[in-house]
Amino acid sequence: MKIAKQFRWEGAHRLPNHKGNCRNLHGHSYKMTIELKGMLNEEGMVVDFADLKALINPLIEAWDHATLVAEGDEDLINVLNTLGSKYFVLPYNSTSENLCQFVIDFIIKDGYSFLIKNSISEIRVLIRETDTCYAELERSVILSEEEIPNSAYSVVNI
Repeated sequence: MKIAKQFRWEGAHRLPNHKGNCRNLHGHSYKMTIELKGMLNEEGMVVDFADLKALINPLIEAWDHATLVAEGDEDLINVLNTLGSKYFVLPYNSTSENLCQFVIDFIIKDGYSFLIKNSISEIRVLIRETDTCYAELERSVILSEEEIPNSAYSVVNI
């Protein structure tokens, strides 16, 4: 059985080494769908949607109305600090593809007990920057504790 929940946030980013317009600071109305595959529990649910929302909300709160910045983009970080603007530093460029990877790593790292408790076997994350383009990543959740990614940064509002 599969379930899905959608999330939204407003955010800005840039791709500093991009040859096109995306090198400029710009914004999106992001839409994300998180799909979980698992067995029905005794209540007839794969997971309680409220529990999934509680797991993901710290990330959405950190990203909403923030600038997503690639680690090492010191020029942008300095400007945002000068302006007193909210931002979130990622370990890589803030492409939709990388955001999908970040979200899956976040779910596995911060929600490992949630995944195990609910017998989740697969995660799929789809992120839309616009209505006409998206990135999608799917990952099996057959992990031992040693395989939990440590690349996901803790969610901290700046």
